Amino acid sequence: MAFIWKKLRRHPHKVGLVLSGGGLRGIGHLGALKALEEHGLKPSVISGCSAGAIIGAFYAAGHTVGEMLQIVQKNDLFPATSFRLRTSGFVDTRFLSRLFQQYVPANTFESLVLPLYVAATDLLSGKTAYFHTGPLDEALLASSSIPLMFPAVRHGDAVYYDGGVLDNLPVQPLLGQCDFLVGVHVNAPDTITPEQLTPMKTLDRIIHLAIGQSVARNAKKCDLFIEPPDMLQFGMFGKKDLMRIYEYVYAYTSEQLAKR
Repeated sequence: MAFIWKKLRRHPHKVGLVLSGGGLRGIGHLGALKALEEHGLKPSVISGCSAGAIIGAFYAAGHTVGEMLQIVQKNDLFPATSFRLRTSGFVDTRFLSRLFQQYVPANTFESLVLPLYVAATDLLSGKTAYFHTGPLDEALLASSSIPLMFPAVRHGDAVYYDGGVLDNLPVQPLLGQCDFLVGVHVNAPDTITPEQLTPMKTLDRIIHLAIGQSVARNAKKCDLFIEPPDMLQFGMFGKKDLMRIYEYVYAYTSEQLAKR
């Protein structure tokens, strides 16, 4: 590993980056990106799921980390007007479509500066789909449609939901495509005591553990895996923790890179 790292630091290798889901904890990906860039690890191909897919898309479109922070701070990602009872979900996602189209107006994978793969769960086939061509906003909505909260995205005969259901660290599309693979997971489960297991905490714990299985498997395929601890101290929704999340993951990633 040390030899590969030194070689990578001296030569312009192709770096692949995989970004997990995690709601607004996904803002931590910006901190990781900033630290990676400062250490000469600028990605040239990206794969992402849910929040990671959205961050990956904006980065692949040419937006800098600083610009993306401004976009997040400027826009209310979950405005109160979007929470309306619907047939297939509780949140009206048209505001997300408008956001994507505002900042990535070409709205196609082919228009991006960097190649991007977006993971979504096909509910009918029970398999993960990896979008790489065609309309970008449809793929991002499919990848980030949390079951029961967001409406499903229908495309042809397929019904898509959040990619994190089956593959929350989508390394598969990048295997064999890059010389050095970096994975970032911003939604690791924390430690818990029996006394804390309320019914809701129990359900949340079960979901996190189930989703975490795909992350654990795919983390082994990464040359570098970044997983900041104690991320559940931050909420998945709500803007008050945005800069704290960014700074926390930036500091953790910088610390890990300094050890290499």
